[in-house]
Amino acid sequence: MISTPLQWQSACEHALRDFTRQDALRFWGWGHDIDGLRVPAFDYRFEHTLAVVKLGRWLASQVNADEDILICAAWLHDCRKRLGSKGFDNHANDAADALDGILDSTDFPRHKISATRHAILNHVGLTLSEPLEPLETACLWDVDKLSKLGAASLIHFIGITPAFQPASTWEILKKGEKWLELARGIMDSMNTAPAKSEAAKRFEFLRNYYKQLRAEI
Repeated sequence: MISTPLQWQSACEHALRDFTRQDALRFWGWGHDIDGLRVPAFDYRFEHTLAVVKLGRWLASQVNADEDILICAAWLHDCRKRLGSKGFDNHANDAADALDGILDSTDFPRHKISATRHAILNHVGLTLSEPLEPLETACLWDVDKLSKLGAASLIHFIGITPAFQPASTWEILKKGEKWLELARGIMDSMNTAPAKSEAAKRFEFLRNYYKQLRAEI
């Protein structure tokens, strides 16, 4: 009997979720028991990746990028990145090395794995000195960084902060205003025109949010 290959997007999501849930439980040190499953207080890495995937679908349609390559890379770009890791950051290489094992039994087009790996290997960093190529690699960088700007990014930031250190409204404001300095560089580094436009809108939202927060407190 010939087995039916797993649908690749489901395989990517499950592989990512299994890794991030266990890693978040390790990092938080506690979790909630829901329907017989131990879940972390906040699975930041999965939430971030889900935002990247959704942005990837949007950007692929805007610039005619190969959606298979971009969405697969979006699901797996951080699939081996651990919370709180210190020292040399090798998560892009680790994620690229995990590709074959995750995709082998799926229906993902084999001839697109090399381009997916290239995108994952080149997504690291908050700014660029020159645009990335090819298009799918440029798009992954853009959507990964766009996910760090805007309204959802605030939920991610506030949700994960207590895992690293005690949080207060004042500390979140100070860190947010400091992040704005980096966020401007992210905005200026976008590769594609749609991402540049979206980044500018999201940056302005963050700037106004922290301005309002400072006024309130």
